Amino acid sequence: VIFVLSTGADPTATLARFSQARGYADRLHSISLGQGQEENAKRVIEAGRKAGDWVLLQNCHLAKSFMPELERQVTSLSSTIQPPNPSFRLWLTSMPCEFFPIPVLQNSVKLTTEPPSGLRANLQRCLGDGTLLAPFAEEGSSPEDEEGAAAAAGLPPPGSRPFTYRKLLYSLCFFHSVIQERKKFGPLGWNVKYEFNDTDFEVSAVWLRLFLEENPTVPWDSLHYMIGEINYGGRVTDSWDRRTLLCVLQSFFRPEVLDPTFAYSLNGTYTSPPAASALEAYRDFVEALPANDEPEAFGMHENANLRFQASESALLLSTVLSLQPRVSASTSAIVAASPEQVVLQRAREIREGLPPNLLKAEAGPRTFQAVAGGLPHSLSTVLAHEMGRYNALLDAMRASLVELGRAIQGLTVLSDSLDKMLTALLNNEVPALWADLAYPSLKPLSSWVADLLRRVSFLRDWLHQGQPAVFWLPGLFYPQGFLTGVLQAFSRQHGVSVDAMEFQFEVLDAPENTITKGPAEGVYISGLFADSCRWDPGERRLEVCPPGETYSAMPVIHFLPSTTTEAGESSPTSSAKTGRFLCPLYKTTARKGVLSSLGQSTNFVVAVQLPSAHPSSFWTLQGAALVCALDT
Repeated sequence: VIFVLSTGADPTATLARFSQARGYADRLHSISLGQGQEENAKRVIEAGRKAGDWVLLQNCHLAKSFMPELERQVTSLSSTIQPPNPSFRLWLTSMPCEFFPIPVLQNSVKLTTEPPSGLRANLQRCLGDGTLLAPFAEEGSSPEDEEGAAAAAGLPPPGSRPFTYRKLLYSLCFFHSVIQERKKFGPLGWNVKYEFNDTDFEVSAVWLRLFLEENPTVPWDSLHYMIGEINYGGRVTDSWDRRTLLCVLQSFFRPEVLDPTFAYSLNGTYTSPPAASALEAYRDFVEALPANDEPEAFGMHENANLRFQASESALLLSTVLSLQPRVSASTSAIVAASPEQVVLQRAREIREGLPPNLLKAEAGPRTFQAVAGGLPHSLSTVLAHEMGRYNALLDAMRASLVELGRAIQGLTVLSDSLDKMLTALLNNEVPALWADLAYPSLKPLSSWVADLLRRVSFLRDWLHQGQPAVFWLPGLFYPQGFLTGVLQAFSRQHGVSVDAMEFQFEVLDAPENTITKGPAEGVYISGLFADSCRWDPGERRLEVCPPGETYSAMPVIHFLPSTTTEAGESSPTSSAKTGRFLCPLYKTTARKGVLSSLGQSTNFVVAVQLPSAHPSSFWTLQGAALVCALDT
């Protein structure tokens, strides 16, 4: 029997309960496949065949080298010479993978569980297991009834506070459902999509019972740490996602939850269920919840639904576009240009519009001036590195465009990479040949080329005229390196270690075009966008976006270096200053990147402290952030 794994589903606990119900609890042998487990798996299968036990091999997709042996083992089960014990069962769990043996699939029963969609469906799944939720007495409401139901399931008694336990267990169900459904909002929900599953919920429920049994009062801090930092937090790799997870957890695990009138959303749609004793009453309460989730249930703005619907539409259109044939339609009157002609024309336009490379020979007299001690200025070094990156990209674009033109004309072989480039140009997408050498961007090809020309123009002005009064941060390949250069220049000037420095931030009122001179210390930064929030110039603080407005341009911000004690901590888990929100800045709206050696995503740039009348948790749940570049 093969369990085909899906996101959020773990059949191990379900199989364990099933084996207990069938009297095989002591005869179920589980092996988690991985390096060094092949011999153990073979030994357990052989013993199970003879004794009639059940064998569970987990995560077959992680044991590619064991798959040929697994195929031989399954094939031998049909042998008439040494038939297995009729009670023997071989259970397998695996994600879909190319190397899984076809004969095993053909001779097995396949099972899968589709992850539930929506808060109501997730809550119903959490409340669907009567064994786990045995402390809910099906009849009566006395502690004696609950203790009897728990004892029948082999669980310890729920303690002397059944009301508290029910309330917090329902909060745990709601918390589990919310973090699962936040995925549909993309980067507004999580920077990285995590596979939280039923095991996380079940283990957390066990810890909840233990804490309530062993403590005279509800240990809120212990619950936060065990559930948020260990059980669920152990899967979280992004530090800003960890902040979001803890904010969501703290909104469901707090003393107010025990109030019978507590509501999980501001509009009162999602409330705490009545203090009923029967599990069926809780299920009936969940059944009456709305089928369509409201963003308020997640602490989000109504614009989050617009983003979700737009991303779904974009995915549908991109799928349809990828299925379109290259053959042009034609009529008797009009013959459309062939795809090759369209690509040739587009390639010619791009090649002719590319600017010349950035050369140090063009530098103005103030661009690469040395500072005291003969050392080059830190920002001059940053400029030199940026020039090298853009020149490499421009050279690759010119060479590939020329080669593609020759291939279309039949003068050279159309390689696989050039064929993919042709398809990308035809679909207005950035070719992989360029994207691999370029900066992170989600723009379509036409917008990407225009953005590239603007970036090169910005660097050329810097090269000719020296440091600008206002730096366009999105125009840089590596903005993190630029900000490190600003800190390094300040540290050399004042004799302070770079490691002991952070930025302070001030949003300016003056428009960018009126600023003609840079600050005495630090830099002015422009070109940033507020995502899921906006800057109110009158109140000089972050405010909620109006309906339909998902992004808004930020004014010029002064990045001023200072010591860590002056700036305050800037880690996601530290407490921001009173009335200020620690807002992460990302390169793109995707926010997802590769985890660097420093423990941060490569898409993350810096954390910006901004004034706000709302608490930090409000903006964290809304998914508020700053971004360098939009998708269009």
